[in-house]
This record gives sequence, structure tokens and C-alpha cells, in this order.
Amino acid sequence: MVGEVRDQRWRLITLCVLFGGFAALLLYRTYSYQVVQYQRFHDLANQEHQFKKEIMPRRGDILDCNGNPLAVTVMYQSLYAYPSSIKDPSALASTLSRLIGDPSQDILAKLQTNTKGAVLIKSKLPADVSTKIANLSLPGVFLQRQPFRAYPEGSIAAQLLGFVGEDFKGLAGLELSLNKELAGQPGLLAAERDTSGEEIAIGRTELIPAHNGSDAILTIDRYIQRMVEQELAKGVKEYKARGGFVIVMDPKTGGILAMANQPTYDLTSENVYNPSHAQLYKPTAVTDVYEPGSVMKLVTMSAGIEEKVITPDTAFIDHGTVMIDGVMIHNWNFQGPGRETMTQVLINSANVGAAYVSGLLGPDRFYKYVEAFGFGKPTGIDLPGEASGYFRTPKDPAWTRIDLATNAFGQGIAVTAIQMITAVAAIANGGVLMKPMVVKAFRDGSSVQDVPPVQVRRVISPETAKAVTGMMVHVTDDNSLRLGVVPGYKIASKTGTADLPTPEGYTSGLTYASQVGFAPADDPKFVMLVRLDSPKAIYGGTTATPLWKHIAEKLFNYMQIPPTEPIDKKTPAAH
Repeated sequence: MVGEVRDQRWRLITLCVLFGGFAALLLYRTYSYQVVQYQRFHDLANQEHQFKKEIMPRRGDILDCNGNPLAVTVMYQSLYAYPSSIKDPSALASTLSRLIGDPSQDILAKLQTNTKGAVLIKSKLPADVSTKIANLSLPGVFLQRQPFRAYPEGSIAAQLLGFVGEDFKGLAGLELSLNKELAGQPGLLAAERDTSGEEIAIGRTELIPAHNGSDAILTIDRYIQRMVEQELAKGVKEYKARGGFVIVMDPKTGGILAMANQPTYDLTSENVYNPSHAQLYKPTAVTDVYEPGSVMKLVTMSAGIEEKVITPDTAFIDHGTVMIDGVMIHNWNFQGPGRETMTQVLINSANVGAAYVSGLLGPDRFYKYVEAFGFGKPTGIDLPGEASGYFRTPKDPAWTRIDLATNAFGQGIAVTAIQMITAVAAIANGGVLMKPMVVKAFRDGSSVQDVPPVQVRRVISPETAKAVTGMMVHVTDDNSLRLGVVPGYKIASKTGTADLPTPEGYTSGLTYASQVGFAPADDPKFVMLVRLDSPKAIYGGTTATPLWKHIAEKLFNYMQIPPTEPIDKKTPAAH
């Protein structure tokens, strides 16, 4: 009996010790979790039930010079689902298929994705469809507003505008170069979520508000841009060219009124970005270099007149060829007209005459003006990937006097189209070089910040600019270039034909055919550069000139530029 009482006592003591130990351990754990490790578990709980996310700002619009929207941000609902929260994926896939039109098997594949996060089912839902889905209150499914880029004018100025990626950051064109201004500053939002991971809207707290991006107001005119693109496409087709471009500029401000490329791409395409089409995304008038050919003679003549080594009436004997350091330089037609004035050198586009002028100038003075006109360095235009161009000077060990001669008529020198038109615009602007610009203002809400035109420098005197302009008018009026005459308007222009250079030499029969000019010559309202790449008829005067004229006629009409000269009824208007 005594033994049994003793055993019961030990069992009781043992149980008390065990319960006491468990209680002590529980108290220790409770104290550790709630006091010692409080902050750790508090943070873990917050991470589970609360989260922070960026508030995306509204991306700024891109507008033309008259305020017409070219690229805007629109909000659409996108459909998402949490696969881990869906009990019957097949039934849900069938329901969603009837609503959004996608095959149920495609939706089911997304719903069966092995992920804890949300998966995108469909983006850019029509408003009526998103309303129907919202009204169904489907478990594990939610709608989220997302921004997309839209183009109210359709796909115009594609290389100029560029596009954004899936993260809504600029990938090309102005969308890339102006990304900082257009994107704005994101805000920060704190919110709570339920056990399925979905956000509880009533638990939102805005920590930092988002600052929307600024709108960019361009110098581009949508009518001129669209018209130029249409005419360029017709010209490329008619003259069987590989491509080409047209730039229209205001010579007084440097503002680009239009910049068109062929071939181009469709901005409105569902999947606009394709790495294999990277060449199409570039504004080649800014990014690519070429040999300008005879339009460079305008720079040569400007330098010669400014340095007083020639006048428009200075004459020399042109035999059609000239030997320089054992290399034969010849005119494009291999003909020598004999006595020839500098104006006739431009009219006849005589390479020998241009080489003669550069020889009178010498390398120091000649290259001083080449650099002053803006060649060899970027213009600073608001577009990505601008090239500098290139030419040799006597400082380069490879330079020879042949470079001096050929550079004078646009061979052996690499320029961009934006450099070329900016240089000619300086002549139209009385000798003052302007920085080319595409953006004329930024608008942040009701506040508008203008981007003023920038004078780079005076390159030549007003007297020299007037003299060269007169020579260019004679070029346009010459019988050989009557294709470029617009009745009633005095036009100053110059054609260019340059063979395509390759590592093995120049390609026979493949050219850059171009024309640059401005009008009206006495008070220019626009400067225009037209280039066709490898047209079937290889010369600028037979391909680029008619295209230049067709566009100029429409510009005179749209810009309401009245005729400045009596209309010669014998001269037929272009069709």
C-alpha cells in the first residue's frame, strides 16, 4: 500500500515537472516571439499582408506644332488571374473564352501556369468586355488599368516619334531621346492584401504622389508630314528607288516641319518592336552618313565668295578634266565647256570648277568653312543616335590634295542629311547657322515652357549669302533643270548625284540622287532636301528634282505663300 502511494507521488511530481517545463518553454517562446523578436515577426507580417508598389505616372503626349496629338497615352483594362486561387481552371477558361474571344485552351494553359503570382490573360480589353467581367466577380480574377500608346493620326513620322516598350519606356525616336521629360516621376503606394494575394483597396495609403510626364509640342506640322510621306512613297515607287528621305525645315528657326523616311514601319502595329527590323526604326536622316555629291558645291562657292577669291562672275577655262597629283578629276559628263563663270559652274555642276575654287582657297580656309557650316560634328538635334560625319584634313596623315579637290564637289566626305540641310538653311537665313530643332515647347499641366531657337554662329556675311542665293536661282532657271520650276516662284536650289562608295570603290550605276533648295528665294519660308537612293534614273536632276517640285507646290499652297514672280504661261505647271 505504501509502495503504491509512493509511486503515485512520483508520477504526480513527474507530471508537474513536465507541465512546468512545457509552461516555462511556452513562456520563453512567447516572450521571445513577442518581445525579443517582435520587430522581426512584425516585419514578416507586414510583408505578408502589406506591400508597396510604384504609382505609374501618365506618360506625356507628343503633339504637332498646332497642338494636334501624334502620340498619346490611353488607359485600358487588362485581365489577370491568380492560378493558385482558381479551383476549376477549365470552367473559368471556358467562361473567359466566351467573353474575350480567345481560344479556351490558350486561356487554360495560362491558368495552369505553376506560379504564385498573377498571370496576364488579355490586355487592352474593350470597355464593354471589361464591364461584363467585373460584374461576374470571378474568384481569382481581377482587372487592372494599364497605359498604352495610341496614335490618333495613324502611323506618321514613325522614325521621328519612335515607340515605347512593355515597361512604357522609350525605345526609339523622340520617345527615347525625350523619355525623361515624357515619363514623369513615379509615386509610391502602400496597400494591404488578403490571403489570396489580392489587393484590399480600402487599405490604400498614398505615400508619394506621381508626377505626370510633360507633353512635347513639336515643330512638325502633321499636314506637311503626311503629305511629304505620301509624295516620297510615290517618288520611290515611280523612280524605282530603294528608299529615300525628305526633310523640310524653317530656315529662320531651324525647326523641322517634316522628316520622312522610306522604307518605314507601322507604329500602330500590335507588336511594333522586332529586333530584325532595327534598321527601319532609325531616323536615317540623322543617324546615317552619305557622300552628298554636288550639293556640297554650295559650301565651296560660299567659302570662295566670302574669302573674296571668286565672285559669281569669276571665269576660268574648264577643259572637263584636271590632273591633281597624278589623279584625273573630271566633270560628271566628261565634257569641258571652256570659259565658264562660277555661276555656270553651279549650273553645269562642274567638278573641275569646284576643285578650282578649293585650290584657290587652300586647305586651311576651305576646311575652316566646312567646319563652320557644321560638318564633322553632331548638330545637337533632339533625336537619338546622331552621327558626326567625317572628312580628312591636312592634320590627318592620310590626307592628300586629292581630298581637297574631291571634297569640294561632295566626294570623300561623309555627312548626314540633317547637317546638309542645316548648312543650306544658313545660306537661306542670311549666313546664320541655326541649330536644328524638333521640339518647340514642353507643357506641364497648364504651364508651357518654350524651347527657343538657337543661333549657332554666323558662317558667311549677308552679302555672300545673297550672292550664293542668286547663283542657286540661276541653277533652277537653267533650261536643263526646268523640271524644278514652279511658275510664279523664285526658287534657289542645287542638285546632287553621288555614287555609292564601297570598300572596293564606287558602285557604278547606283547613286544617291538629291536636290536641296529653298523658296521663295528672296524671303525663304522653307528649305527642303530630297534624296532618292539608287533610283533607276541615276541623276538628281531627273528624279529628285521633280519630287522636290511636287512637294514645293503643295507647300506653297498650304503655307499660303503668294507668287513672287509673273507667271510664264509657257511654263507648264507640274502635275
